[in-house]
Amino acid sequence: MEAIRLAYVLVFLLPFFLLLLRLRKRPATTTAHSPHPNPVLGNTLAFIRNRRRFFDWYTDLLRAAPSGAAVEAWGPFGAGHAVTTASPADVDHLLRAGFDGYARGALFRDATADLIGDGLFAADGRLWSLQRKLASHAFSSRSLRRFTGDVLAVHLRRRFLPLLDAAAARDGGDVAVDLQDALRRFGFRTICHVAFGVEGLDGNDDEDPATQEALFAAFDTAVEISFRRALTPATFVRRLTKLLDVGKSRRLREAVRVIDDYAMSVVESKAARRQRNNLDDGSADLLSRFMAATDDDGGSELGAMFATPEAKLRFLRDMVVTFVLAGKDTTSSALTWFFWLLAANPRCERRAHEEAASCCDDDDDDGDVKGMHYLHAAITEAMRLYPPVPFNGRVAVRDDVLPGGAAVRAGWYANYSAYAMGRMEKLWGKDCLEFVPERWLGERGEFVPVDAARFPVFHAGPRVCLGKEMAYVQMKTVAAALLRRFRVDVVAPVANMEAPPAYEMTATMKMKGGLWVRLRRRED
Repeated sequence: MEAIRLAYVLVFLLPFFLLLLRLRKRPATTTAHSPHPNPVLGNTLAFIRNRRRFFDWYTDLLRAAPSGAAVEAWGPFGAGHAVTTASPADVDHLLRAGFDGYARGALFRDATADLIGDGLFAADGRLWSLQRKLASHAFSSRSLRRFTGDVLAVHLRRRFLPLLDAAAARDGGDVAVDLQDALRRFGFRTICHVAFGVEGLDGNDDEDPATQEALFAAFDTAVEISFRRALTPATFVRRLTKLLDVGKSRRLREAVRVIDDYAMSVVESKAARRQRNNLDDGSADLLSRFMAATDDDGGSELGAMFATPEAKLRFLRDMVVTFVLAGKDTTSSALTWFFWLLAANPRCERRAHEEAASCCDDDDDDGDVKGMHYLHAAITEAMRLYPPVPFNGRVAVRDDVLPGGAAVRAGWYANYSAYAMGRMEKLWGKDCLEFVPERWLGERGEFVPVDAARFPVFHAGPRVCLGKEMAYVQMKTVAAALLRRFRVDVVAPVANMEAPPAYEMTATMKMKGGLWVRLRRRED
């Protein structure tokens, strides 16, 4: 009997002995601040308390760090270590100087596998470099000219501006519309046009609104769940819910099924058109290029990585989903916050409107925006305060020490918070929380950029955003067209810098509840 009791006690105490052993083996950091971790649960409780203000929570932690550079956090039983920084020197090391020491890693791929699989955002090594090289063709100077002259013009004149004109005419402009939702739909159609050669769900003007709504809801659900999983270590509960097909695992599976149906329809439709038109050079659009690169007859390296027809189809599906995510919510997020910030700062709105009106006439909705330096500065300032991707990171493949002195062990996350960096007084001055587009302008009014390590909104180094120039062209063209055509009166959330709107806890900085505005034509 005593032996049985002793066995029970040993079984009960074993996890705690293992925990103590793990904590003793955990190497001390040098300057990374470890904010009040629980000996057993780590920072899990603080994470749960701050889950709805995660980006602001980390900003508070980084400001309070003695070094002002990095903080270290971990999950239950020491799992899921992460070092997060807001130091430009550390960011430069992660993204450029020390690039080879970090990867997306198995933890991130596991968290996002259901959604993006082997797509560009999750890939590492040779698979990543091959995809990036293929994708770069879609963002060449010639492609940018085609995007400006054809894609943007078509979608602005055919859909976006007529939609807003109708809203402005309805009941004298007293009906509020969700500008964020309209911008998201515009972004979705333009990325589909550029990447897949279609103009929406199926390339037709008569899209079913319910079908598109279901697809957007599926993307929102899948991105939110995948993003939260990427922030937290995999647990027994997560694996159990997936096995039992309940809770968030079931919601994710159902959302991914809707996304799969859309992505596969795009791939199959493109394959049928290529076969019907005998196209094999992949010159028309991004999806065609990826299809040509995976064809068996070409003997390509990328095609050899996906040996079976099923594997090739799945990879093309991953490519479609990846580029929808890249284009649907990023520019729309930036423009949503931009228009809210203009409403909260009328002086800036007047100056942006004056520039837009002076550069183009009323009939030139897609006019040349290259010379709009103030508008460029205002959009950049909006992204400083509300970066479309507020939090990003990679996994260390070997032990490392950041320039600020924080140790990062192999297998740990190494993150940087663009959201926190935009709110650091030592980087932007005492007015860092204010909307000041002039901070980006030189003495002659020209736009003056800063180093990407200080403003990592488009990342830096080998993984720098391929679509940066295209994104700026799109945002400036849309913003100029709206400013020139409408007075944008924000209804909700209230345009007050002292009471900023809430954001969604997801990979992109979406405004919670949307941006509801009333539109009135300028000539009225």
